[in-house]
Amino acid sequence: MIPGEAARAANRARFARLVARPESEIDLALGALMIAAEGRPDLDFDPTVAALDVLADRVRLRLDRGDPTDVELARLHDVLYREWGFRAPNSAEYHDIGNSQLDRVVDRRVGLPITLAIVELEVAWRLGLPLHGIGLPGHFIVGTPDGNLIDPAGGGRQLTRDDCQALLRHSLGERVLFHFGMLRPVGRREILARVLRNLRSVHLAKRDWPAALAVVELLEVIEPTDPEHSRDRGLLLGRMGRFTDALALLRRYLDERPDGSDASDVRQVIGIFRGRRN
Repeated sequence: MIPGEAARAANRARFARLVARPESEIDLALGALMIAAEGRPDLDFDPTVAALDVLADRVRLRLDRGDPTDVELARLHDVLYREWGFRAPNSAEYHDIGNSQLDRVVDRRVGLPITLAIVELEVAWRLGLPLHGIGLPGHFIVGTPDGNLIDPAGGGRQLTRDDCQALLRHSLGERVLFHFGMLRPVGRREILARVLRNLRSVHLAKRDWPAALAVVELLEVIEPTDPEHSRDRGLLLGRMGRFTDALALLRRYLDERPDGSDASDVRQVIGIFRGRRN
């Protein structure tokens, strides 16, 4: 095995061990850094972890013993968004892959809502603040134990239910209506899966099939029972010209979901790939 492949295999094995832990024991920052290390074997995790520690220390210096939670949150947001300048990407920056890679987000202080939320959660947890992630459709926010909603991509502003509807409208149009079920806390494993889905979308948009395949393989580590990952791997392998491998995966998908809504499309793709088999 060549050195790059050995590093990737080691990173994936480490990622598999991490996401197999009980939910509360999953190190979210470490998992996000393992995702960022895909295809980057020389990535050093320590500077990012140290920067998160520094951010927590800076907040701590501004706190007095016994400060209520709302004061602690205000100090946290002062440090993250006013002093350090963490922000969401503008339209020209939005599709940069670095917005989903935690090390680059911390270094450049620009990231997607979910990676900004990871920064806020990790710093808050270091301070003993029990915040949690909330995965709205098309947007990721943070919740507090007393039900307050925070938008890291909006500089830590507090959200109302109407604000949440506005975020849905901005991301998805008028077809999705906000409801309270959307506010359920999401676990660390689910957050990592959502980061991977964002990365998959970026790679697919750039037609970078090998990179998209690598992301799907990591998704399959988190969600090993989801047959859609084998379908996606098959489709990507076909794009890469590996038709025999692609056919095996697509046939397996049909065996598991013979009546799926996409079964007809998958059968059509199998017919195309069969004629190009290598």
